[in-house]
Amino acid sequence: MKRKVMITVLSAAVMLAFAGCSGNDKDTGDKSAEKKTQDTQEEDSAEEKEPGAAGGNRSDVLTTAETLVKDLIEGNTDNIKGNYEYTEQMKSAVESGQFQAAFQATLEAVGELKEVQPAWEGEPQSGYDMVQVPCDFAVQPINLTISFLEGKIGGVTTSVYQESKEEVSIPENVTETDMDLSIAEGRTLPGTFAVPKNLKEYPAVVFVHGSGSSDRNEASGQLKPFRDLAWGLAKQGIASYRYDKISYVYGKELAEDKEFTVYDETINDAAAAVKMLREQEGVSKVYVVGHSQGAQMMGAISREAQPDGCVMMAGPARGFAETLERQYTFLQSLNPNPSEQEKAVYEQGFAAVEQMRNIDALSEDEKIMGQNLTYIKSLLDYDAVKEAEDMTMPVLVLQGEEDYQVTMDDFQIWKDNYEGKDNWQFVSFPGLSHMFMEGRYEDGPASYQGVKHIPDEVTETIAGFING
Repeated sequence: MKRKVMITVLSAAVMLAFAGCSGNDKDTGDKSAEKKTQDTQEEDSAEEKEPGAAGGNRSDVLTTAETLVKDLIEGNTDNIKGNYEYTEQMKSAVESGQFQAAFQATLEAVGELKEVQPAWEGEPQSGYDMVQVPCDFAVQPINLTISFLEGKIGGVTTSVYQESKEEVSIPENVTETDMDLSIAEGRTLPGTFAVPKNLKEYPAVVFVHGSGSSDRNEASGQLKPFRDLAWGLAKQGIASYRYDKISYVYGKELAEDKEFTVYDETINDAAAAVKMLREQEGVSKVYVVGHSQGAQMMGAISREAQPDGCVMMAGPARGFAETLERQYTFLQSLNPNPSEQEKAVYEQGFAAVEQMRNIDALSEDEKIMGQNLTYIKSLLDYDAVKEAEDMTMPVLVLQGEEDYQVTMDDFQIWKDNYEGKDNWQFVSFPGLSHMFMEGRYEDGPASYQGVKHIPDEVTETIAGFING
């Protein structure tokens, strides 16, 4: 029987993760300590482009990924250093030997190579084009995921073995239309309007992402929770709008904006989407469905957008610094024998928490986890439970009972404060993770690997709330 191992992320240049969180989740299947916690860390992102668009055609990128993997497995140091273009941070890790050393540690765990399968294109993540290279090792087959930024190699991560991309198609009873969302400063966000066929009138929902640089599907590796929800709700007669997050589309510009806040990132655009849906023919009422940070910010979103109802999925009830510290502590507990690289990640995480607790002592030019202090302060100052006090519309709070990022303790805090109010409802789902897909608390980020989908019971619960 093949031994199941936890594979360490090898990326030296980009810590790819979800959303959710987030995550900045264009949030890959997170692994080990370099998974983004909470839905928390932001990455610099670039505008989405076709794989290979800036560094050769698709065939070239796939070939480059396969060749790099073979050189890594064979230990061809000269080729690794001399035959490839890297991002600056990745180049430094390669030239120092840190990257190769980390990869060799992984090889010791997965055993002898049996075969390298043909590479295939994954979904873009945090502005990076992703290429999957399936590798059949004797102990543990894995995929090696090569990330490209403008044609340059930005990192290598591991994920669950899969020889080809999952093929999906729009359900027959759903019609999808590309629809841009106009937001502040003349900007637009690409989005998708999904409607149930053969209905002249229907309620609609706006999906609001967790933290991080998420696309319209809130994709994390092969998980696409917003697409799952959109198609599932359409089957229940409910339309939806999902859009690429502002940090996904304008990441480079926002990184230089010292006045950018969580309101600019999450709340204002959600309100603009609600307004746009109200103007669409056939839409009878508009709800907001927020996940993780999108749920946490629901008090402010509801005040600004005035939707007909709100659905909060895995919304943190505790403060940002407290949540971040708890997540790093949990992830550290999963890894009793961390590598030096992993230890550094934990140390950086706890250092960021300490910076947050002493944020007033920092100079205005400093950053925390790559974010300007104005943004971090807007998160720290936001009291999710208090902000929700004035929500008079119907509210549904959902929670996965196996969620390690936003736990059942958060769910209980929401219940303690609002369960007595007639307009609030609470439902938790056994066996579901932060992404509302199958998972186990003790598996941590490993629960986000592979191909999974949101089960019908979740979409049916949301539909019952809206249609009821």
